[in-house]
Amino acid sequence: MAAHAAPALSLPRPVSQAHARTYRSHAIAAGIVGLCTPLQLEFGGILYASEALLALLAVWVLATRLMDAQFWRPPFTRLMLALGVTILAYIVTDMALGTETQNLLRGWARPIFLGTNLAGLYFLCRRNPLNLLIYAVASAAASAAFLAVNARLLEDWKFGLSGPVTILIACLIPVLVPRGVLVGSFALTAVGLLHLALDSREIGGNCLLAGALLTARCLSLLHWKSISWVLLAGIAAIAIGLFLWAYVLTDAEYSQRRHFSNAWRTASLVTAAGAIAESPWLGNGSQTNNFALQSRFDSIFADRTGVRYRGQQTDTSTFSPHSQILQAWFEAGVFGTAFFVYLGATVSAALYFCIFRRRLDAFSVLFAFSLMRAIWHLLFSPFAGMARLDVALAGAIVCVIGIERRSGARQL
Repeated sequence: MAAHAAPALSLPRPVSQAHARTYRSHAIAAGIVGLCTPLQLEFGGILYASEALLALLAVWVLATRLMDAQFWRPPFTRLMLALGVTILAYIVTDMALGTETQNLLRGWARPIFLGTNLAGLYFLCRRNPLNLLIYAVASAAASAAFLAVNARLLEDWKFGLSGPVTILIACLIPVLVPRGVLVGSFALTAVGLLHLALDSREIGGNCLLAGALLTARCLSLLHWKSISWVLLAGIAAIAIGLFLWAYVLTDAEYSQRRHFSNAWRTASLVTAAGAIAESPWLGNGSQTNNFALQSRFDSIFADRTGVRYRGQQTDTSTFSPHSQILQAWFEAGVFGTAFFVYLGATVSAALYFCIFRRRLDAFSVLFAFSLMRAIWHLLFSPFAGMARLDVALAGAIVCVIGIERRSGARQL
């Protein structure tokens, strides 16, 4: 498809009324799950209502699709097998170390709910990828509405509107605007600069990089029919220049906050790396955070900032490995990383295919941004809270792209 054309969804057509009803019910379910995203439940920790719904759906799916060969196809099966290895590693580690029951249950619940999130989203979108857009738009709109109702719409951009605004841009512009993929790529780059200006560096950098790569792809299709490495290098240089320009421009306003944030991340990573070196195979157990680890974290933080961490002396809730891969390794040993390492490999392959080979369509911007952000999360984000839903979304996108690649329907 030409990059300047309005993208067609090119979705599979139902072959019967029964299929049409199934498609409608899955679309409605995807919307309901998305709308429940900001609602939180308390079960020894934070559980999002959308996760509870996806868990119920996953239980039903596993009970009714256990022998369905069309459902159990790679890469979904391989992702679930890798997740099974991770869960087993957590069980073995916690049993061997005698982890406290409260920490053990919270530690096991995270990968289990991640698995049900992935299975539920995969079931809803495997036959109709449009449901990914429906889920993402509903989730982003509900999150923005929740912030507005609670008078927090502009309170904290980084942990508030940055995510919903980006998802809405990535989903709606390619569908509603002429030359949607190209305009969406430019818009993703522009909102990335806005994020940087408001000190949301992680999401801003991912927007800039994903937007630049998609822009290069669109321009190559418009003019040269293939990606020019000179063009790609030029646009990448422009993106890096914009990132540095926005970073320097806002450094005076956010320098102290960034300094403390960088010190916190560094202290978390160094502390986790030291603990992994001491117990690389077995790990340290779910939710581990003892006095020795906390003291090591506090010492590194104080060395880099000149002040003690602003918390109680007995507080053991501040340290967390700021990397999903490292967190699994730290808690459950090297085998605990199985899912996250395999997901990283599949996400990287899917991102390459999405940007360089996949036919540009209404899904391109969402896919590129979500996959790019998933790689960042694996390396630099904790495995907690909304990250479970972000990981599940990336996994579902990987599965959809895997189905496309097998069918060859979206290759250029």
